[in-house]
Amino acid sequence: MQETNLIEQGQRVEAVASEIIAAPAPTMTLCSYGSKLIREELPRVSTPAGTATHKPIPHNTVVEKLSEALSFRRIAVVREEYALSSDGMKMFGVM
Repeated sequence: MQETNLIEQGQRVEAVASEIIAAPAPTMTLCSYGSKLIREELPRVSTPAGTATHKPIPHNTVVEKLSEALSFRRIAVVREEYALSSDGMKMFGVM
């Protein structure tokens, strides 16, 4: 449960800042009917052939680009889990 602080009108900023306690980050878990994968296993998943209107992107490329975009915003991935649909066409993940 996240803590909240009551700030009264006219209260000094220093008094409010000293009362704020950082809450731990929430922990998330991926629920999957199949097995879970780690990032190093994603390149082994075959990418289906493309068509004229659909160009599949390998799952590991999606994860790498997402991690790169997060790092530009100074957000680091500290834990991650991935799972695939039974046909391997859809990837689900928690970072």
